[in-house]
Amino acid sequence: MISKWAAVAAISCLTGYFATPLIAKKMRAINHVRPDVHKPGRPLVPYSGGVAILTATLPASLVALLLGPTLLPRVLAIVAASVTAFTIGIVDDFKVLGAKVKTLLTVFTLVPVVAAHVVWPDQVVFGRPLVPLLGRLRITVIYWLLLPLAVAGPANVINMLDVFNGVMPATTLSAAVALTIGAYLKGGWDSALLLAPLVGALVGYLPYNRWPARILNGDSGSLLVGAYIGAAAVVLNLEFIALVALLPHIMNGVLVMGSVGGLKEHREMKGRPIEVLPDYRLASSTNQSAPMSLTRLILALDGPMPEREVIKRLVLLGALSSFLAAVTAFLIP
Repeated sequence: MISKWAAVAAISCLTGYFATPLIAKKMRAINHVRPDVHKPGRPLVPYSGGVAILTATLPASLVALLLGPTLLPRVLAIVAASVTAFTIGIVDDFKVLGAKVKTLLTVFTLVPVVAAHVVWPDQVVFGRPLVPLLGRLRITVIYWLLLPLAVAGPANVINMLDVFNGVMPATTLSAAVALTIGAYLKGGWDSALLLAPLVGALVGYLPYNRWPARILNGDSGSLLVGAYIGAAAVVLNLEFIALVALLPHIMNGVLVMGSVGGLKEHREMKGRPIEVLPDYRLASSTNQSAPMSLTRLILALDGPMPEREVIKRLVLLGALSSFLAAVTAFLIP
């Protein structure tokens, strides 16, 4: 019932809301801060907000399991995938990993999902994605070939667009809501319950990361949230809905990797895709060799603008793609 979903989301939201400032204070105390490069004076902001998101989702996931014991295989798969992604991210937050190493490691987020399928094949079903008009497909070889991207893909593309205050939690919150709608329509409130910990955590966390951010997400945050969405989509067979909801993130990833010829380390990049002007407006880079990105494309089309305007456009694109994803859910027989 909806009361269970609301209870789990409320627990996650309240935990995230009250835990985040405490974690930010602790991170500042240990000097774990990063400059907010798009603001005057480049203020130092506490880092690794993923710790707060994990703190909120774990107890809520336990409550979800208590309220829906039959969800055990899928809850374990999602939680284990999220913790794996968080672990990779927190290591990168404190000791920077190379882009190629980090991306390769995120493939391991799929291991818990595959393990759940092997142990509970009737509850974690592979190769049966739900798509509009056609309903449930039955694919085997192609699905297994694409499966390594199912969890690692969302984790990495969400991480790549996490460059402005509030964009990551806002866009993934709308994506999680779209997945919740799809889960409810295809599996009832028990299935939707799997998304409640993430929805609540992002609602409680967002006020502290929105512009001007009082804590930055770090890779621990963006990788965790991306893996959670990817794992939830797989165990619920809602891969197509997740694909639509994350279109801005996917587009950004394609633009960046396509413009530089695949994965590159920061030191290999020939400039930054955007520039900060003396008045702190953002502009598309004048360096033709700099990577293309969704943000650079927006600035090239609309001209220089303040950071908040860029954020509004990115969040709006996320909301639009998530709305289309929700509509897609209604079109699945």
